[in-house]
Amino acid sequence: MTPDSIRRSRSGWLWPALLCCAAVVLASCAPSGPASRQATQSGDQKTSAPKTLRMGMIAGSEPTENIPLGSGGTGGGEHPFMLHAGLTIYDAQGTLQPHVAQRVPTIENGDWKVMPDGQMEVTWKLRPAVKWHDGTPLAASDFVLGLQVARDPEMPIRRPRALSFIADARAPDASTVVVRWKQLYSFANVSGAMDATLPALPRHLLADLSRGDKHELVNAPYWTREFVGLGPYRINDWVQASQLDLRAFDQYFLGRPKIDRVIVRYFGDANVVVASLLSGDIDMTPMGAMKAEQLVTVKNAWAPTGIGTAYAQVGGARNYRFQYRDPTAPWAQDVRVRQALIHMLDRQTIADTLVYGLTKAADTLPPPEDPIYQALEQKGLSRYPYDLNRAQQLLATAGWTRGVDGVYRSASGQLFDLEVRTSGKTDNVREGQALAGEWKSAGINATPFAFADNASNKDELKAVYPGLLGWPLDFSPEAMQGWISTQIPTQGTAWKGSNFGGYVNPRFDSLFDEHLVALETPKRQGLFADLLKILADDAVSVSLYYDTSTYTVAYRKGIRGVTMAPSLQQINAWNIQTWEMD
Repeated sequence: MTPDSIRRSRSGWLWPALLCCAAVVLASCAPSGPASRQATQSGDQKTSAPKTLRMGMIAGSEPTENIPLGSGGTGGGEHPFMLHAGLTIYDAQGTLQPHVAQRVPTIENGDWKVMPDGQMEVTWKLRPAVKWHDGTPLAASDFVLGLQVARDPEMPIRRPRALSFIADARAPDASTVVVRWKQLYSFANVSGAMDATLPALPRHLLADLSRGDKHELVNAPYWTREFVGLGPYRINDWVQASQLDLRAFDQYFLGRPKIDRVIVRYFGDANVVVASLLSGDIDMTPMGAMKAEQLVTVKNAWAPTGIGTAYAQVGGARNYRFQYRDPTAPWAQDVRVRQALIHMLDRQTIADTLVYGLTKAADTLPPPEDPIYQALEQKGLSRYPYDLNRAQQLLATAGWTRGVDGVYRSASGQLFDLEVRTSGKTDNVREGQALAGEWKSAGINATPFAFADNASNKDELKAVYPGLLGWPLDFSPEAMQGWISTQIPTQGTAWKGSNFGGYVNPRFDSLFDEHLVALETPKRQGLFADLLKILADDAVSVSLYYDTSTYTVAYRKGIRGVTMAPSLQQINAWNIQTWEMD
């Protein structure tokens, strides 16, 4: 099947749906109250008009590459959960639950088998009556195709380390998927809506393309505007860089969503998001749309009247990664230099200034209340508090002295130059400027640099920076991929990969792999703490402060069902089919 035939198959059902819904669209787009409430009265009967939830996101969250294999930005992950579904899902308490699967495979129930040679076999039984948005029944072979596409080296996607652990997948019947693993892997029974290890892809639409010209497959409109998924909502219309119109999927396997329509509007400026919320032009923003400054504005405006709810949650840490590709760089040569650079930063003052006191300085990725943090403290967490004298001592022992002009130089007179790179988003620019300013005051010739978010070579700019790169990190085990050698982006990988700085440490790689195959929770948590200890002891990167700035949520009164996002999922829309609104 060619891209054109996919387009024709979609248009075959899309335009009738649009025509049938024309009256509803016109009614729901008319001026309305915050929750778009309308009703018609006929005698003694009252009929409610379809309910429309207007959701605001920042432009960078729009999925411009592919929906089922991951989306950009903190808010970008909401799209796969609205439009697609995985085998499992985390609930509000962070407990793994079956989703498209009938149950979560475990060793106890026999669906997860560990062989004497260390290989594994995980069997997934699919729910009956799960359908794609075009009405085609889901089949086990769709997951087999998903694995095939995810493993194809010509597909420009970020591949998790675990993908290389899978030997094969087969579908002995239409409702059974059997995955054979080459080795132990502790998360073999986790497969969510954005899973690039075992995604579901519609064989009836993509099988022919997967066997043909890879260029056609990579550029097929299926991945974005003509996406067909398994989720509670389907794409009705998409004006790219403007808004996405979603309609409730009547045949969704958990039941039709209670909200009929979701309109996702994309804004280039977070302040416009705030104005739209306060004016009632949109009803909510999931995580990623606002940062601390905007959240505080909304909270202060809504608090006196109780018109809505606005909050932030910790989603990880703001992290600045040193560039290790240039072995002659001062920080790449000597751990004392990296330690000194962290000692030069008054991180709590930076957090108080930039995040309005909503968060604390961070010495590692997990927050203090997390069990991993407590395990790390028992092993000995290295900390680098604000201390300019200690920084000067460390630099002196590493061969850098501060001249009469206040700037550090090497014995040969080389200036200590440092570029602080961020994305072009306003708050990121301010943060980069704040760090560069502190380092400059302490004697480092630091300069901030921001790359445009819409740069055609954005991935390359994230990988070839000369100093430090600021990037948020969550505290999931998968975040540790950001420092394993197989995740170093190169031109050969189309600059895809999460180890932006090119850090290489065989000990870290080995511990990461050991952590992935630890099936017992205490052992796995201990290994995770060991990984974090390496990062802290070697000052591998700068953990600035706990990141609440993009993990902000706001919704108007009358919307019910929104929960705190599970820490291992960080998605608000995980249960969107249960949401209600007045």
